[in-house]
This record gives sequence, C-alpha cells and structure tokens, in this order.
Amino acid sequence: MMLIRSCDMEHPTAVDQTFTVRAFAGDLPVECFLSARGFFDDHSLVRPSFSEDHVHASFELLLCRKGSGHQFIEGVAHAYADETFFLLAPFVTHAHIANPGSAEVRCSIRFILPEGAAFSGRCEPALSAALERLRREQYAQLPASKQIIALADLLTEAVCSAESTALLVLGGLLSALFSSVFAELTRLYGGTKESAAPMLRAESDSARRLIIDSFFGQSLDGSARIEDLCEQVHISPSSLNRVIRELYGTSFKQKLIEARVAYIKYYLKYTDLPIRAVAEKTGFLEDNKLSLFFKQHTGLSPTQYRQKERTAPPESM
Repeated sequence: MMLIRSCDMEHPTAVDQTFTVRAFAGDLPVECFLSARGFFDDHSLVRPSFSEDHVHASFELLLCRKGSGHQFIEGVAHAYADETFFLLAPFVTHAHIANPGSAEVRCSIRFILPEGAAFSGRCEPALSAALERLRREQYAQLPASKQIIALADLLTEAVCSAESTALLVLGGLLSALFSSVFAELTRLYGGTKESAAPMLRAESDSARRLIIDSFFGQSLDGSARIEDLCEQVHISPSSLNRVIRELYGTSFKQKLIEARVAYIKYYLKYTDLPIRAVAEKTGFLEDNKLSLFFKQHTGLSPTQYRQKERTAPPESM
C-alpha cells in the first residue's frame, strides 16, 4: 500500500487532511484520492446540502450512506435515497441537491486506473468490458450492498481518526471496497453488448430500486402517474406506495414534487435561462404558475432563489 497524507497547514485539523492511497481490486491497481472533508458526518460544518456543477479528470465513486436527493449528471437528475452509489467516468459534469430535511451522510473517492497494456494485463475481461461501458455511458447508479455500506463505515472511521495506526488499514479497506463495487458493476452489465440494457429483473429488490430511482429522476414535468411506475416494477399501487415510503420516507405525490423542485433549482442555479424558459422545461404553461409552485415548496420566488444561490460561496464535492 502507498499512503501519502497531507494537511492544510493554515488550518491543520483532521477535516482538512487528504490522502493518496494505492489499493487493488484483484490484480488491478486503483489509485485513490480521498479528502477527510468528504467523510466527516458533522455536515453542519463541512458538507453543504448541494454541490456545485463540477468535473474531474478521474473516475469518482459517490456513496450516499444516508439521506436522499438528486444527483445531476450532465444536467439530468437521478433520484437517490439511503445506501446508493454512483460511479462516474472521467470528465463528466455533475452536481447534487439534497432533499429538504434530509440529513445526508455521503462520501466521495476519486480514483484512476492504469491505461493500455498495464490495464488489460491485470483486469478480468468481464470487469474490463464493464468499465469500458461505464466510460461510454458516463455513469452507473446501483444500490449499495450491506458489505459496501459496512466497508464505507469502517473507511469513514479510519479517515476521520486522528490515530495514525487507523490510517494503516486504508489500503486494505479500499481494496475490499473497490472489489465489491466493481463486482456490482460487472453484475449490473452482466457481460452484455453495448446496445443491450443492463440485466435487471424487476422482481428483485435491487432492480426495483434502480427503476424507481430512474423514474423519479426523469419526472421533471409532474405529469407521471403511479400506474406508469407500477407497470415497470410489476406491483400494485398500494404495494408501490409502501415501497416508496420505505425508500424515501414520503409519498409518490410528494416525491414527484421533490423531483420537479430539484430540476427547477438546478436550472436556476446552474444556467442563465430566463424564468419563462425554466417554466417550459419543467412543464408549466406560464412562468407565474412556476413561481407560485416554487414559492409554495421552498419559501422563495425563483428570482430570490437564483440571487441567493449566485451570491453563496462556491462549494464542491
């Protein structure tokens, strides 16, 4: 294991520490870049309820251990809830907005993989195909298994610990974590060709979770019906409402509202579109109806929200 540890010398606190760690997924080396700021659970101090649109030259693992919101990837919203992770390919623009009242526990690990012969000679063919597909499709969203969550919890304890002995386990924990994450990625794509859809059966809990998350992420105009989602996951409306409440702690109707509000916030915060254009994109026939809807659910008019967010200090994750 290679571990490089650094710290902001002007504010030498545990939260400012960064680490470069070499891990292994099987024989494949994974060069990991971690910031303790991305792991601390005291989010009132170190984590905003949103992250700015940003991009990395590396891959990134985003793991939501607790909380819910919308991850925006190249401007498209993807709903998530407890125990979800995203794998992002390099040079993918992304941001996130947490749902109001959702106490988030997230962590982020950027990583790079070897290129050329160094990659092909040390990577299993199924994983190689899955990673190539990830590059093409730019991201993958999956439910995090109990093993992945347990490893993330142990990793958080080590990263946030002031004890140098705890840091010695980072390489082993990251190796176990990426082995599990890459196994899930390979299982998702199942060795299928590029044109094929991921191998998901709606009868399984994890597949239902992905389908439901995707459904709400695409519901930006508020017109979706619960019957539409029932057809995709093959369960009754009453059972689906129960599943949605278990996943998100809210109802189908409220989740649609949250998704629509998240899209409006994204357009107001990250684009210069006029309010009328935002209204058209989110299914409102008139901009004053958008304003009434948005103020009802946020307490601010669209103009007030845009001004507030544009003057806030930039944050990123």
